[in-house]
Amino acid sequence: MRIGILTKVFSAELVDAAIAKHDRAERRRRLLPARLVVYFVLALCLFARESYEEVLRLLTSGIPGSQAHARVNRSSWCRARTRFGEDVLETVFRQVAGPLATRGTPGAWWRGLRLLALDGTQFDLPDSTSNGDTFDGPSATGGVPFGFPQVRAVVLAEVGTHGVLDARLGGYRDGERGLDGAKGRSASGLRAQVSRSSLGIGRGMVRMCRRPRRPRKPAGLLLPSLLPKCRRT
Repeated sequence: MRIGILTKVFSAELVDAAIAKHDRAERRRRLLPARLVVYFVLALCLFARESYEEVLRLLTSGIPGSQAHARVNRSSWCRARTRFGEDVLETVFRQVAGPLATRGTPGAWWRGLRLLALDGTQFDLPDSTSNGDTFDGPSATGGVPFGFPQVRAVVLAEVGTHGVLDARLGGYRDGERGLDGAKGRSASGLRAQVSRSSLGIGRGMVRMCRRPRRPRKPAGLLLPSLLPKCRRT
């Protein structure tokens, strides 16, 4: 995989616009320019089990001058990511996230409505003090932490393609109901399938769900009134 493949989805113009929006462009010529940092982080998502060095090799293989990047140590990449922040990446994501299914995509439609799913999950994070303080994690009796810090994600995805339309991230102690901002940018023509644990969240999502039909009254059967009758005085 080379950087040219990523640029087919995340164009250089789109990335540069997001960098400029949040004023993250480099003030002087750097070995790790802002645009390269964006593509590097995207590549880390694709190759989550690979080392920094291997991801960089896969990203820049065959590009003239890429040997200079191979000499950059891991700590420099970490500082570049910290300096860069998350705002640019969120903007890039929201520029490209959206429905992918066409009218012919199997399993993507129900009676003319686009099928979506809203659900939550958790991801392990590197076991560092900063991650533990920021996101927290599972703990034993008495509050003694064990395992890795975890981030909780609530994701809105398209059923037919598994494409992610929106997502919200929080800490381990943040419930899915608290991350109720995950919703599609356009509610027109959408139908959401909400997980059982999420039935109280996402007011915008609830409006996209089809209301349950009222039970039909069987012919010849009188149902008792649910309202108390008033006594005559």
